[in-house]
Amino acid sequence: MFEDNFFSLLLNDPFTWDKNSYKFNRPEKDMHPYSVVDNKNSIVIVHNILGVDKKDLKLTIKNENRKVYLSIEGKTKDLITTKEYSVSSKFELAADQLDLTKVSSTTNNGLLYITIVKKNVEPQLKTINIEVK
Repeated sequence: MFEDNFFSLLLNDPFTWDKNSYKFNRPEKDMHPYSVVDNKNSIVIVHNILGVDKKDLKLTIKNENRKVYLSIEGKTKDLITTKEYSVSSKFELAADQLDLTKVSSTTNNGLLYITIVKKNVEPQLKTINIEVK
């Protein structure tokens, strides 16, 4: 009997659910489309690309007006809903602190992870004693 009522509800109104109990806890999706994590040897940009297929993403690093930028572009059209999902972001990079030849990326569960290795920059000056005359 329970199954009959359950299936008849689904057939009559397939989108009936308890909206108050439905939770979608994903901070990268909601208010902030990206996060930047500063590790000891690298920085990681975690960017929401929900709905955009990784084959449709284009990541570029460009020099513009004497500044270096990382650009993330992508657009995917869903075949069922015909809705377009897109991403378009630009980040200014500290080229003097980052090794822009060592950049990698991966995707997982609607998030894009871009890792950029930091340069091994040691301070040029350590301690210099100056003689007072």
